[in-house]
Amino acid sequence: MWDHEADVVIVGYGGAGASAALTAIDAGAKVLVLEKNPEGGGNTKYSGGSMREYLDVEKASDYIESLCDGTTERDVIETFVREASLNTEWMKGMGAEIAPRGLPKRFPISAPVAYPTTRGAEGIGSRLRIKGATESGGIDLWGVLARKAAEKKVNVLCSTPAKQLLIEKDLGVSGVVATNGDKDIRVRARRAVILTCGGFEYDQKMHLNYLGQSYFGLCNPGNTGDGIRLAAEIGADLWHMSGTASSLGFKFPEFPFAIRQFISSPGFIYVDQLGKRYMDEPGTDSHLLWAPTSYIDTKTLQRTRIPSYVILDEDTRLKGPVAETGRGKVSDVYQWSADNSAEIRKGWIKASDTIAGLAAQINVRPDVLQQTVAHYNMQCVGGYDPEFGRAPDTLVPIGRPPYYALELWPCLFNTQGGPKRNARAQVLDVRGNPIKRLYSAGELGSLWHRNYPGAGNVSEALAYGRIAGRNAAAELPLPQ
Repeated sequence: MWDHEADVVIVGYGGAGASAALTAIDAGAKVLVLEKNPEGGGNTKYSGGSMREYLDVEKASDYIESLCDGTTERDVIETFVREASLNTEWMKGMGAEIAPRGLPKRFPISAPVAYPTTRGAEGIGSRLRIKGATESGGIDLWGVLARKAAEKKVNVLCSTPAKQLLIEKDLGVSGVVATNGDKDIRVRARRAVILTCGGFEYDQKMHLNYLGQSYFGLCNPGNTGDGIRLAAEIGADLWHMSGTASSLGFKFPEFPFAIRQFISSPGFIYVDQLGKRYMDEPGTDSHLLWAPTSYIDTKTLQRTRIPSYVILDEDTRLKGPVAETGRGKVSDVYQWSADNSAEIRKGWIKASDTIAGLAAQINVRPDVLQQTVAHYNMQCVGGYDPEFGRAPDTLVPIGRPPYYALELWPCLFNTQGGPKRNARAQVLDVRGNPIKRLYSAGELGSLWHRNYPGAGNVSEALAYGRIAGRNAAAELPLPQ
């Protein structure tokens, strides 16, 4: 009847899945991991890999509660903060060397604390990362987890997507139906199932239904909402479905994923389809850049900021790449040129000796774009941006031709929504009761909502991964 059996069956092998597996094994459970992709890593290996320090449980919990607009229960938050405070020591125990994450040297930047005026912000510490061969952080973090999993002989079935959760009456979730090769397999979970299979970054229909607009994905293409459907099918409640960790990026037909925009110098502006600026470009936290793009013209119902355009000059072009290809899915296949010249040749970057000529290439009225650039340059001379409040040291004019433009799209690092969980990482039904023997961790049903502060998802994946693994392993085994 069963093709495989284990005490704890984990669906998804990224940071949360690996953390859950290692913890469950340490608790004495036999573990089997089902991974949809040909190899593990999930979003974790494509992430910045930042772990957050929390300096004070009460203040940090106040901060997170405020960012979540009261949608996340206090005990869930406090449990997270306490467990996440153990992340660095846990990683050190696996041989990892911890280093400060530091601030990016490009724009827009993420501040040490994204929202310093929010209640409890003084309880939030710095970002930390795994010190390794790369500066992206995520691949080094995943390397530590994967090596420890190999050492403990974690059993992982790759290219095996889950398609159904099995339930036994009065006993709870008892297993998983998955696809391996050209056949379905039945996997018995003697104690529990843990869902750690990510969000819905690559499901456009879910974007429209839950996020209200379309996005492109930056990270793991396997994140197509599988866990949400698995849990919803057996009556799980959903929460935080409109929450994302997002930024702006570029989308080219050569790739099914997007590339994050990250510019080396502040000498640039964003304009909408009408050729007008609409935000403090370098001063907006990188995880909130998507927000102004959600604007809808109430007379035409058009989304005039999707796509938008980034405008820069020759000096900014020469100061470094305008994209981040050291992390994200693109890191597997492409490295952006140091001076953007290769991308100009590819036609990804539009170029012209005049602003009017550039406007014609991006279908923006030339007179409006010329006026926008001239007005911005005048503000640079005066050192004051009354409309959007750019800091004086970021008011760098768009001066020397040629001039350049790229289409900008809202892009997802990850979504936050999914099956709601409690402080024990148990998945809850629509009446708030735990679904027996079903747990979750990571971005699938994350505690974060729409005001994402950076370094939170990796911290949560590790922390709630351990909580889920510990509690799943402690379940009484099903009768034979």
